[in-house]
Amino acid sequence: TRRVSVVRGSVTVHGKITYTFFAGFVIVNIFMLILGLFGSKLFAKVSGVSDSYLIPLIFSLSVIGSYAINNQMSDVWVMFVFGIIGYFVQKFELNSASIVLALILGPIGESGLRRSLILNHNSYSILFQSTVSKVLLLLTLFSLFSPIIMSKLKKRNKE
Repeated sequence: TRRVSVVRGSVTVHGKITYTFFAGFVIVNIFMLILGLFGSKLFAKVSGVSDSYLIPLIFSLSVIGSYAINNQMSDVWVMFVFGIIGYFVQKFELNSASIVLALILGPIGESGLRRSLILNHNSYSILFQSTVSKVLLLLTLFSLFSPIIMSKLKKRNKE
């Protein structure tokens, strides 16, 4: 197929670079095998280290890493805010996958909405014109309100 020929062409044209990467992968895998075989007992001992040592170490490294990215304290504050959010997500047993998905898809949807509004002279009517958008809106409303309705129905059935 065409995709295979593109890959084959890149390998033949840039052979030295490609084989350098392959050799590097082989060397790294051998190194990781040796490290895993001889270091596994040491790595297992880390699980026995007390939380009173691990938590401050992990916390300090997280703060240093957050600051080191852009040398700005605002990055550290963002880390703290998301750490607090993560704590409450675990405490209230929320689905973290949906939150991550929202963080990834949110900016994409926002730019699409902005583009649609610009094309339609800032009128929201374009969001309700097609049948597909109406069906998606109804499905969104259903998915938002169905847990509330179902819990009320369960309470009625118990009474």
